[in-house]
Amino acid sequence: MESKAHRIYHLRLTYEKLPVPGWKDIRNTMDVHSLYWIMSGEGEFSHSPDEEPIQVKTGTLIYLKPGFSLTMSSSTDQPLYIRMLLFDAFDVPYEHAIWQKPVYLDTLDLPFIKLYSPEQAVWIHEQFKQMWSIQGTDPHERQAEFQYVLSRLLHYMRDTHASTDPYMKAYQQAKFWMETCYNRPLKMEELARNFHISVSQLRKMFMQQTGISPKEYLNRIRNEKAKTLLLLTEEPMKAIAVACGFADEFHFGKMFRAWNEVSPARFRALHK
Repeated sequence: MESKAHRIYHLRLTYEKLPVPGWKDIRNTMDVHSLYWIMSGEGEFSHSPDEEPIQVKTGTLIYLKPGFSLTMSSSTDQPLYIRMLLFDAFDVPYEHAIWQKPVYLDTLDLPFIKLYSPEQAVWIHEQFKQMWSIQGTDPHERQAEFQYVLSRLLHYMRDTHASTDPYMKAYQQAKFWMETCYNRPLKMEELARNFHISVSQLRKMFMQQTGISPKEYLNRIRNEKAKTLLLLTEEPMKAIAVACGFADEFHFGKMFRAWNEVSPARFRALHK
């Protein structure tokens, strides 16, 4: 039986470094994954005194794995304004029809530093804005929303590397669409047409890059979203079905059992 794992991100802290001219600081909390989003300004980051400082400016996103030291300094004329997101990452293995204990991840497959285009920066800024504005009295619902938005952002970070290959670009756009619009009806013919690629070429690109078909990739996204909602919210099955792109509760239950060898209700009962 294939071994599976469910990825969970848990918010530790959000923090803003305000644009005070000429500030200097170090990374203080190092036992956690961190994203630093440069909202505005310019400055320098360095990992060690022996290394050349890295120039950072508006639109730069930095990923820091646990244990990675960092020294930061801000420009006097254009002080840095940074939003810092600190979170933990776990995989929950599923083996022999039993969910195992969570395994802490000490690194994620993300670019260390990248400067995004103005158009990309607008989208990334919106994701940080959403995570900063998550509210509600139920901590499980807040966690579910954070999990969704952060997962979407991390997928985007992995997939937005520059490419001159039109097939690769179409693949990346289609993949990103699935990851952000999985709750909508989807036909592969329409998806391929929207990104100016044939269905057969789109399938070929997915098989090369992920090892599975576009349809299977979409199913995995919907399955992971469903499991997150089942684990972290009290939403009824009908609402979860709609949120994950299923036509109705019956279809959702049928597909969930096929993917996980257990019904949605049983899955929730086993892990609550």
